[in-house]
Amino acid sequence: MTARIPLFILTAVSLSLAGCGGGSSPDNSLLNDPVDTSAELNDPVTGPATSGEPSDNSEPTDQVRYQVTLENLWGVEDFPQGFPEDAHLSLIGGATHNAAVSFWDFGEVVSRGMEDMAEAGLIDILLFDEVAPAIDNGTADSMIEIREYTDARIDGVAGIRKFEINMQVDWPRVSMVTMLGPSPDWFVGVSGLSLRDEGGWVTRLTVDLPLYDAGTKSDITPIMGGPDIIPPDPVGLVAYDAATGVYLPAEEPQNVARLTFEKLPVAGK
Repeated sequence: MTARIPLFILTAVSLSLAGCGGGSSPDNSLLNDPVDTSAELNDPVTGPATSGEPSDNSEPTDQVRYQVTLENLWGVEDFPQGFPEDAHLSLIGGATHNAAVSFWDFGEVVSRGMEDMAEAGLIDILLFDEVAPAIDNGTADSMIEIREYTDARIDGVAGIRKFEINMQVDWPRVSMVTMLGPSPDWFVGVSGLSLRDEGGWVTRLTVDLPLYDAGTKSDITPIMGGPDIIPPDPVGLVAYDAATGVYLPAEEPQNVARLTFEKLPVAGK
């Protein structure tokens, strides 16, 4: 039986109206902890809303494979003013890794690769300049590289992108991100999400994804570009304001996407 747990991930800070991306740096010590599926998590620092099913440790646990489903919930019905005709989630980039490395954190300034992802939807710098060295030094195991867009929600039906990832017991965490496009520097994703708990690999995990601001561009409408923020602000939350039709700094999460991880059966079983 699936238990829902609201947990709006890994980022939430107040941003300045002039530059969607600023804010103070909260305690993000819980950011990379395994998901607790037994209690409500209402602090923005802990991460996105999640629900999970009990772990299944009846199969070999060193290596497993997950089907990942990304749902794009960003649609004109809920975000009507100025909603772009070419709305989408962009390329997906990330890694499977352990707790010794982090590729982005709530309340922290983004890396060059994360900046390129959030501003332009590009993942090459993130993957080849940041994930690849982590693989070489043993803190990451594999790249997550999906070079396809995920459509916006249309007539109440979410855009869907499915793919699979391999997980190893020594690298049980997942970080992945994708740009909300078009936008100045907004994105969704998870950081250091563990797919293992005390019982082993989780069987199924759903994560609601709020809209994040990378803190590198200053604008309040879903268009590409905008003035640079120098120096960049830390990653924070941004949300559509129905009264004005613009996207403003936020302290509460506004979910625009969802990830679901489903453990696949071992071949031959």
